[in-house]
Amino acid sequence: MECAPAIPSGGRGTATLTLLPHVVGPHVLFGLDGSFVASAYAYPLGAQWQWWELADDGTRVREFEWRWQLAILQSPDGRKAVYGAIDPATGKTGLFVRDMNGPERFLVQSERPASAWLDADRVRLDPVNDLGVFRAIDTRGGAEQIVFIPPPPPAVKAPGELDSFELSGDLRWAIFMRWDAGGALLRQDLFDVAQQRYVAVPALGLDPWLAPVGDLALWLDGTQVRAMHLCDRRVMTIGTISASPGAPRGVAWSGDGRLFSFSFGMTDEQTGPERVVVIDVERGLIAEVERPWGRIQQWSPDMHYVVLARSTFHAPASKLAKFEFK
Repeated sequence: MECAPAIPSGGRGTATLTLLPHVVGPHVLFGLDGSFVASAYAYPLGAQWQWWELADDGTRVREFEWRWQLAILQSPDGRKAVYGAIDPATGKTGLFVRDMNGPERFLVQSERPASAWLDADRVRLDPVNDLGVFRAIDTRGGAEQIVFIPPPPPAVKAPGELDSFELSGDLRWAIFMRWDAGGALLRQDLFDVAQQRYVAVPALGLDPWLAPVGDLALWLDGTQVRAMHLCDRRVMTIGTISASPGAPRGVAWSGDGRLFSFSFGMTDEQTGPERVVVIDVERGLIAEVERPWGRIQQWSPDMHYVVLARSTFHAPASKLAKFEFK
């Protein structure tokens, strides 16, 4: 199995978040029906069905009703979106797909949202329970494919312990994790999906962040941003960040796995996070933005814009911002 080149390390970048005057809610799609952005609020009940489209200058182009359920997952190239809705033929919840400039199509009956795009045409459907079967759904016709059947755990589980698997973006690796009843991580094991065996792996830190594409795992070790290519388990340090109390929050990957961000600090209606860290994995650059309006919740397909969010009492508050990374 050929491994990816090593990630450059030690580079510092500068990230800029410039707020835009556009009014958006927590639910956002870029380029729907040719608009710059389409959006909907999350609260109160039923607000998520009332959408509006905005032009580049923030002007409302039109308003429409869209009765979707579950989560909306836009493809990395921005051309499609998969979401849940009621199938009128059966009255049951199913997955639908729509091109950004076309009608919706029914894919498959499902009570679970799509969790990730595997390629330009397939999305991943995670199991209902932590040790169930992972499937891929082809958005061209709804064909299903099993992509991962969890193997037996590497050790017998004690009462109260919790097991789970997390898949790498290339589906070649799965990380097994076990927690005790108090939420402390007891062990991590790497499973080679092709060889159907567990392999030795250095500690990855608590709940590593797996990239949506490829075999890359990231984690924070103190102030060091660490990374590992799962194919050969080589560990590298991308760089360091400023020390901050508390655990990182608000993790967000760009759809292509190039950009990654997390934040520190609590938010409310009046206050954003203390800091947002942005990592350009491809170039090995790290940038920190002090006191941004909100954490990065979502990237546009071209990565020139982001949705910023604050956690509030009822639902996240959101703003649109232009993103630059040098």
